[in-house]
Amino acid sequence: MVTYRYKLKPTRAQYARLAKLCEGQRQLYNAALQERIESYKVAKRNASLKGRDKPIASRMENGKLIPGDFTTLRGAPISYMDQCKSLTEIRHADIPDVGDVPPNMGRWTLKGVDAAFSGLFQRMKAGKAAGFPRYRAKSRWRSFGFAEFSGITLKADKLRFKGIDGALRINLHRPIPDGAKIKSAQFTRYDRAWYVTLVIDTPVTEWHPNTGSSIGIDVGVENLATLSNGEVFANARPRSQRERQLRIAQRALARCKRTSHRRQQVRRKLARIHQRIGNARTTHLHQVSANIVRRFEVIAVEDLQLKNLSRSAKGTLAEPGTNVAAKSGLNRSLLDAAPGRLVSMLRYKAERAGGELRMVDPCNTSQDCSFCGTKVPKKLTARQHNCSCGANLHRDHNAARNILARAVQGP
Repeated sequence: MVTYRYKLKPTRAQYARLAKLCEGQRQLYNAALQERIESYKVAKRNASLKGRDKPIASRMENGKLIPGDFTTLRGAPISYMDQCKSLTEIRHADIPDVGDVPPNMGRWTLKGVDAAFSGLFQRMKAGKAAGFPRYRAKSRWRSFGFAEFSGITLKADKLRFKGIDGALRINLHRPIPDGAKIKSAQFTRYDRAWYVTLVIDTPVTEWHPNTGSSIGIDVGVENLATLSNGEVFANARPRSQRERQLRIAQRALARCKRTSHRRQQVRRKLARIHQRIGNARTTHLHQVSANIVRRFEVIAVEDLQLKNLSRSAKGTLAEPGTNVAAKSGLNRSLLDAAPGRLVSMLRYKAERAGGELRMVDPCNTSQDCSFCGTKVPKKLTARQHNCSCGANLHRDHNAARNILARAVQGP
């Protein structure tokens, strides 16, 4: 399952209609959320009448949700299927702006409500402070979609579905693969442009063209990826290149009066800068991952816990952290490089191309010598690996060689 994103080329009337459809689905989301909340209140009242003293809903303390009785809360009567049946009844009542759109569009919105509560229940079950699903304001809602690719058709470069007058043209910059089946669609507004994201079920290649080839990869900040054959893919650093633009735009936004027209203009300008940064980063990661997958069948990377690597070092008032400024800069550089997204792209692209991605234990890959196996302790600032056996190479290159060796040897 892969996703293809295309830019839409709507007419002025279609642009206004897309905005209206998006607003209608936002209101449906809020209505479905309200119905769920009211059903929980009824369940709580009924439970209290039966002598159940345990709280059903969680309580708020200092702005955070403290989990309550998970089993009772989950037993609320309203479900996704119930709300789908209610939506069908509403459509049969010929209510304006409800029956004018395909039913799968409403189901996509209701599935979002169900996913929000499913995530809430999972966090509560794990004993974590869970955020209760909130009503969506206009500024926090910019998408609608089709839960299934039904009620919508794609022919050549034109989309057609009920609710849009005429054909909606898309910029089909790359063709959909032969034999692929479109499963769902989502329309999203970025700034002033509309995009459609198609989830496609594509066939998988049975064998890789370079059968038997393998490579080890060490991901990092200094270089995005260092291969075991010594090849290096540089870190594009898209955010660092636009640091000055971001700083100027953020300061301008801080000076603007809230709810003013100028603040909206500056906010859109800042959003465009962030969008360009994200587009540049995504393009670079796609190019690097496609290059690697095209050449090697077996790809080995470290099984890193990237969330832990980018965790804040600020600490608490009782136990403040150390080297907070340096750790903040490292976290910023790590998020700018996005090695986790690179590994994710390598995983699905390797599977699609008939290859394999292997995750190995990252313990001491930089410390062990890839030639003799001797452990050579070194600080993070030491970028060169020097061993008594005569090995002299970059520490990332040495780590990549160890990663490949561990992947080939197996557990």
